[in-house]
Amino acid sequence: MSHNTLVAYSSLTGNTKMVAGRIYEIIEGNKKLISLNDIKEIDINQFDRIVVGFWVDKGTADKRTREFIKKLSQKEIAYFGTLGAAPDSEHGEKVKERVTTLCSEKNEFLGGFLCRGKIDPKLVEKMGKFPLKLVHPLTPERLKRIEDAKPHPNEKDFQEAEEYFKNILNKR
Repeated sequence: MSHNTLVAYSSLTGNTKMVAGRIYEIIEGNKKLISLNDIKEIDINQFDRIVVGFWVDKGTADKRTREFIKKLSQKEIAYFGTLGAAPDSEHGEKVKERVTTLCSEKNEFLGGFLCRGKIDPKLVEKMGKFPLKLVHPLTPERLKRIEDAKPHPNEKDFQEAEEYFKNILNKR
């Protein structure tokens, strides 16, 4: 069966946009790539399958992405997201649970993929100004995670995203 697939993404630092482009390249059939900033320019009803990309904010998809997903109904849906933490960390697993639940509410959920991405330097600067022991203090562990995330997404991340989406999309 041929699908009309929309790859829609929200990107703060460019990480998610890069991953979106790589996923878009491997999708077969009719397809469109668009930023959620421009989503009002297209008719969502012409797509039966949506691949939505987001950056992680407060343990879930960013607000723009959550609002977009909530508007979708009776679509095949998959997601990909970028975050500063390791995707297989406790934080990453909670993000997957939250976004999977959101995607599954009114749609047929196909799968979800997370990869690491560099953290917005403005956010890191803001973290440094938080009063001690409040949200996200810059502990040595957090500083190491931020440093470890800087080279991501990298070619290995892109290849893993491509392979994941080849497996869940192009075989349907």
